[in-house]
Parts: sequence; C-alpha cells; structure tokens
Amino acid sequence: MAKNDRAPDTAIRDSYGAASVANALRTLLFLRGRESVRLTDVSDHLGIARSTAHRLLSTLRTHGFVEQEPGGKRYRLGPALLALARGMVDEQALIRVARPHLETLREATQETANLLVLDGPDAFFLDGLESPRTLRVAPRTGDHLAAYGAAGGKALLAELPPEAVRMRYPQGLSRLTDHTLPDLDALLADLAVCRARGYSLNFDESVTEVHAIGMAVRDSAGLCVAAITVSAPGTRLGHADVEGLLPPLRKAAAGIAADLN
Repeated sequence: MAKNDRAPDTAIRDSYGAASVANALRTLLFLRGRESVRLTDVSDHLGIARSTAHRLLSTLRTHGFVEQEPGGKRYRLGPALLALARGMVDEQALIRVARPHLETLREATQETANLLVLDGPDAFFLDGLESPRTLRVAPRTGDHLAAYGAAGGKALLAELPPEAVRMRYPQGLSRLTDHTLPDLDALLADLAVCRARGYSLNFDESVTEVHAIGMAVRDSAGLCVAAITVSAPGTRLGHADVEGLLPPLRKAAAGIAADLN
C-alpha cells in the first residue's frame, strides 16, 4: 500500500472523527452569544439525532467546555472555554477592573485580598493586596498553587463537573500539609459543599496557620471568570469569623462582575 493510501475502515473512522470535531466546534459557535440552549436546539441546529447531540454535549461537559445550568437541562458555555480563550491582555484587563474592589475588600476586612484564576490543575494568583496589620498573610501574586489547596482554587474547581476535576489530577492529590484533602473523593465532596453554600474555605490546607475564604466571580452570563479570597492568620480567621467576612466578599465579587460587563 502506498504511503498516503488509507484502508477503507481507516478512512471511515477519520471521516466520522472529523464530523464529530466539526459538530463540536459548531456547537460552541452556536452557544456563543446565547445565554443557554436546549438539547433540541443543538440537535436541530446541527441536523443530528437528539441521542447524538446528547453524547456530544456530554463529552463537551466532561471537559468543561459546556455546562448545565443548576437545576435545569439547558446548556451554556463552560469555564474551560473561557480559560482557553483567556490571554495576557484579558488577564491585565481583569486585574485593572478588580483592583479597586480588592482595595475596598482589604479595607473592609483589614486582611489580605487576592484575585485568582484557574490554570490547569493550579490556581494562579493574578493580583493581591496585603493586610495593613502587623501580623498578616503575604499576597502570592504571580504564584501557582495546586488549586485544591487554595480557597480561591476550590471556588474555581467547584464550577467544573466532577469528571473535569478528576482529569486535572490523574495521579491524585499531593499533600501540602497534614490538613490537605487526602484524595479526589474528599475533594469532590468538599467542592459540593462549596457549591451549595456559595464560598470555599482553606484552613491550613496549603500553609499551616494560614486560613482563607474564597468566592467565585461571574460574568453577565453567569460564567465563573475568576475567584477572590480573604486570607488571614489562623489566630484571626476561624470558623466563627467566616460569616462576618462574607458580606464584603460578596460585595467585591458583585462589583467586579458589574464592571466586567
């Protein structure tokens, strides 16, 4: 057989694979500019059976490129696509928009405020402002940290389907401290709690005696684009202190979201 010749079954597989990729790309383009769509909208747009559209959307959902609305059956663009599209210019724009709100958050809490995004398995600290107190947690601007060990990282991971979280840690979780979550099942259980209550916690999970609260920042379509945190020494931030820090965190997240639009 000549070098460029293909066996008939290989050609069929390649043709099927190309059609699947094309349908996936057409689906993402169809979702662009729409708040959400139904399964039937996708099948009608692509001219494919509903069962085929369901498999396609399930695959895209597994990889975080689409997500289902909470409590519903409609689909919208997912966080993985936003991460793929995000470049340095967008990150700099996000920093500029978020900075005034981080300043307000720091002043309201007198603690260190951080802005994070998800970068593969890591949380990337885009910006941070240090607490004015003598005993304080230093900001980690420019650092990467395993997302499961950071409050902001967990707020971001909680936006992903469980399958996408597992894919980020094929070797499991490495222990950063004695309090790091022990395995993926424990992480997924913790992320479910984060989603239900609307914020995440990191108590000694990355650095001993450093505690933090994290919260997702969403755009006008409801997609998570970043997370913000308040970090403090464990002597000042315990479980009893969390409730009092939530209002300024929510205000900062809402302010960033509003200014992004």
